[in-house]
Amino acid sequence: MSMLWFRVPESVYFKRAIVNEALTDLKGICKRAMIITDRDLTWLGVAHRVKKICEANGFTTSVFDQVVKNPSINDLQNGLGEAKIFKPDMIIALGGGTAMNYAKLVRIFYENPEITADQLVGSFDTIRDRLHRNLIRGDIIKSLICIPTTSCTGDEVTPFARLTLDNGNIELISTYTLTPNMAIVDPEMSMGMPKDVAVHSALNALSMAIESIVSVHSNDYTLPYAQQAAVAIISTFKNSIIDNAFDMDGRALMHNAATLAGMASGNSFLGISHSLAHFVYSRFHNVHPGVANAIVLPKVIKFNAEKSDIAKKAYAVLADKVAVSLNEDIYEKSDDEKVNYLIAQVNNIIALGEVPTQFTDAGIDAAEFKSAIDDIAAKALADQGTACNPVKPTLDDLKKMLL
Repeated sequence: MSMLWFRVPESVYFKRAIVNEALTDLKGICKRAMIITDRDLTWLGVAHRVKKICEANGFTTSVFDQVVKNPSINDLQNGLGEAKIFKPDMIIALGGGTAMNYAKLVRIFYENPEITADQLVGSFDTIRDRLHRNLIRGDIIKSLICIPTTSCTGDEVTPFARLTLDNGNIELISTYTLTPNMAIVDPEMSMGMPKDVAVHSALNALSMAIESIVSVHSNDYTLPYAQQAAVAIISTFKNSIIDNAFDMDGRALMHNAATLAGMASGNSFLGISHSLAHFVYSRFHNVHPGVANAIVLPKVIKFNAEKSDIAKKAYAVLADKVAVSLNEDIYEKSDDEKVNYLIAQVNNIIALGEVPTQFTDAGIDAAEFKSAIDDIAAKALADQGTACNPVKPTLDDLKKMLL
């Protein structure tokens, strides 16, 4: 049996207006901060606000706001060039998954300029095999700090990043070398999310949590985080996103839930919902990952529960916890009924968020999608997430989930 462990950032701060206090802890350790963010956050003044906090703590600070979604090596050159000129000893990723993903890659290639993309990608039996002990970490960039502004991917605590290869394929890099040193989970930072972004982000985080629960690498340490994340998202979705977008307490619960889901999935991996969603939005870029996951997740839950008693029981336990949070009683129901209850709750928040339930209703041309199904299913079948799913699907199984 391979060694098991639970790896997350050394520090996770979670509180309203906690950024200043968190960064104070780095005084005397770091001197030069490079903020990696997007242009929207620069335009909104959020990047400037964080820059002022950095400067007040004595850090010489630079802002780079030209991040690219799923960057190639060429796309990273602007950020790497800025780092070579500025010579930071700390990087602050400010934004959603795109900014955090870009910052992780800048850090690893800046510290290891000789590394190639091919050396980082590849499958594994367990993510614990992906140590990359030969990579420098911490000698040059002493701290990578992530400040999420969306409640979505949990990238602030995960060992994952996405890189576009020369052949155009978007590959998931999984190595604990990518794990940030610090996460600052400040709900104030999420208040600027438009409603549709908040909805899609919550659904992405929910799918991460639920898939982590039934992953073949789920364990005693990841399970409580995943369960708590799923329960929090389902129970607070309506109040904090649909009914009252300015509910700070609700947004704090949602923001924390996304981070908890990241902690769980980063140490257990995911399943076929993410495998399918990944290759859908890699091909059709107008589909948000949260929407893609929402479309397939109810089908994946049903499929896994029908094929695996272990998965069925795990879903049933989660359903019990969800019911308690909603003041509903399903204790006497069978496991099959509890699974159906869980699926109904997932479908309910999908409906509340006005999210499509078919890919052809999500802005994808029907003919184009039909012609792409075979390729998407084949790639998903070979994906790392599918290997971690509690049930090994066939190609036809995956095709049916896409329809």
